Amino acid sequence: MARRKRGGMAVKRRGPWARVLLALALCALCLVGWGGWKGFRAILSSDLMTLRYIEVEGCRVLPQTLVEESLESLLGRPLHTLDPDSLRSVVEKLPRVARASVKRKLPGTLAVRIEEQEAALLLLDGGFKEISGTGELLPRFGGPPPDLPILRPDSKVPLDSLAPLAIDALAALRLNGFDVGREVSEIGVDPRGIVYTRSETETRVILGWNEFEARTRSYQRVYAEIEVDGFPKELDLRFRDQVVAR
Repeated sequence: MARRKRGGMAVKRRGPWARVLLALALCALCLVGWGGWKGFRAILSSDLMTLRYIEVEGCRVLPQTLVEESLESLLGRPLHTLDPDSLRSVVEKLPRVARASVKRKLPGTLAVRIEEQEAALLLLDGGFKEISGTGELLPRFGGPPPDLPILRPDSKVPLDSLAPLAIDALAALRLNGFDVGREVSEIGVDPRGIVYTRSETETRVILGWNEFEARTRSYQRVYAEIEVDGFPKELDLRFRDQVVAR
């Protein structure tokens, strides 16, 4: 029977089944929510989102296994908990690594890409040691040495002074269009300054102690003429705007 609301229309009274249905609906919503959260957690802990693989690209001298070993303690960790920037810093501390990038990707993978420091010189000091373009000694990991100009040390000039001078001289040659691999066999120092031996003719080229760019530019201007006439035993580039042959 309908009850009449005071001063208004009749309101139908809800029966017990209506309240039961409402309670069941609320329970269903809770179960759906709980099931969704459990499903989300199951996805996060699945192989899809768990670190299983480490991919490394860019290794030429540095063994790839060293990169993998620096990160292997993370295997089995949830992928979303790994911070790529922090891992990049770990990889960049490895020898010969100039720059690195680390990315997470599915399924369960860290993708690591590295750029190695390039060697500019070979130091001949009881064996070959590689020197970077910044004068840093680079560790070697076996194999034949690269085909680079050989730096001969001098007891009177410390290596930390000699190496930057030699690197600057080679950079000046490149800047003026010389193929350093063909032009320079060995480079060192004598009382006159930086001196290198040409690869093809064994001519000694004297560069002095500074102004390498200007001196190699003067050399480049007369290079073709010298090549036609034949390279002498010695070329002295220390004089402004001229090359002295001996």
